[in-house]
Amino acid sequence: MNTEHPEGRGAFGGRDRFSNNFDFLRFVAAAAIVVTHAYALRLGYVGIGLQDPFVLMGQTGLAVLLVTSGYLIAASWESTASPLRFAWKRFLRVVPAFVLAIFVTLFVIGPLMTSLPPAEYFGALFSPAGLATIPFFENGSAIGLFQENPWTYVNGSLWTIPVEVALYGVVALLGIAGLLRRWGAILTLAGINVLLWMVWFDDPRMAKIRFTLYFFIGASLYLHRERIPYRPVVAGALLLLLGFSTLTPYPAVAGLVCIPYLVLYAAHLPVPYLNNFGRSGDFSYGIYIYHYPVQQVLIQVTGNALLLPALCGLSFLVTLPLAFLSWHVVERRALAAKRISPAEIVRAYRVRAEALLPAGGTRRDAARR
Repeated sequence: MNTEHPEGRGAFGGRDRFSNNFDFLRFVAAAAIVVTHAYALRLGYVGIGLQDPFVLMGQTGLAVLLVTSGYLIAASWESTASPLRFAWKRFLRVVPAFVLAIFVTLFVIGPLMTSLPPAEYFGALFSPAGLATIPFFENGSAIGLFQENPWTYVNGSLWTIPVEVALYGVVALLGIAGLLRRWGAILTLAGINVLLWMVWFDDPRMAKIRFTLYFFIGASLYLHRERIPYRPVVAGALLLLLGFSTLTPYPAVAGLVCIPYLVLYAAHLPVPYLNNFGRSGDFSYGIYIYHYPVQQVLIQVTGNALLLPALCGLSFLVTLPLAFLSWHVVERRALAAKRISPAEIVRAYRVRAEALLPAGGTRRDAARR
């Protein structure tokens, strides 16, 4: 997932990125999802129960990422001068690395791992049916990928990215309307979400829509941070409740009650090593967007012969360098452009276009060149 750190004073008085543990928590959450997907992809998701410890671990990891995202995106909105600049910052954080991951998956991994001849692969990729599934390719067999694997998805993690972008839009719309700080607005959205969760799906436990509640709760906890005390005794009680809930049919409900508070309590513990965890880079987004196709490649190459510890270990061994490169080559450089406003980019484009005009030419002439 893809969040940034709050700018300015945070809920617990932190003034900068390294006054909290968000980097560490996001890294651990992404790692939990890597393990869960390794487990599921080896088995093909068949026979895995909703109470399976590995499933609960992955769901907790995703919940942590969304709570963090809601909290920090609300902070980003409040610290941003305009909706346009907010959208520009969100674009820079999400899209460049996302597009590169799709390119690597479809134009590097795809041609190497497909069972189709190159011409057929690209024909299938650019067919109407193939284009309709980009960027997710839930059915990799449509382009000859991972057909012999227990599960044919190419990158099942990416479904959360457009969902999260839509949530950024919700924050912006509420902010523009002056409703963001009103409890009623967030509670209304949460209520609609719960209704969809319970009614839209035959088995509500399977409804992915419930995860957006974590984002809304995280945003609310930031917006009303001055009124919410974070105490060890409360965190301990919620941790016990969360643990006991795994023995019941309702861990998803307990998670919504417990996880947001626990995440923010843990995020601001004064542990110097954890505060400084991200000084070499924030690799959680890169891990999240690359690990799934990496695991599918490993399963295909080894004929699904790897035991879970080996698959997890190799997944990290391959994914971490990709995440490192994603951060240092793409994400960090893109974020450096946050200081440039969209209006400045438009002005620069116009100046360059006019410089290319021949004497007496027009901008339309330049556009044709």
